[in-house]
Amino acid sequence: MIPNHTQFLEAIRERKLIRVVFYSHPDHGTVDRECAPLDYGPEPGSSETLNQYWIWDHAATAGTNPLGLLPDQIVSLRVLGSDFDPAQLPVGERPWTVLRDWGKPAKSGAPAAAAP
Repeated sequence: MIPNHTQFLEAIRERKLIRVVFYSHPDHGTVDRECAPLDYGPEPGSSETLNQYWIWDHAATAGTNPLGLLPDQIVSLRVLGSDFDPAQLPVGERPWTVLRDWGKPAKSGAPAAAAP
C-alpha cells in the first residue's frame, strides 16, 4: 500500500480527482496525471490476487483505461479539490472492491469526459 492509501479510498467515495505521479511502462518513465480514482483491489476477472490502484487516466497515454497501478509504480499521489462525475466514465459494469454510492455506471465504449 502507498502511504496515503486512506486518502485514495476517500477520494473514490467523495468523487474527488487525484494527481498521481507514476512509472508508466508504455512511456518508459514517470508521468504526472490528473485522474479519477476508481478502485483498489485485484483485476476483475483475473486469477491474479495482486491489489492495484485503479484510475481513469483522462490523457490515456500511459495505458488502457481503467489503468491498474501497483503500489511500487506510484511515486506520489494527492487528492485535489475538484470533483468528477462517475457517470461520465465509461467503465461499464464492474465489481467494485471499495464500497461507494456512484449510482448507475456509464455504458462501456461511450466517449470519456474531458479532463476538467
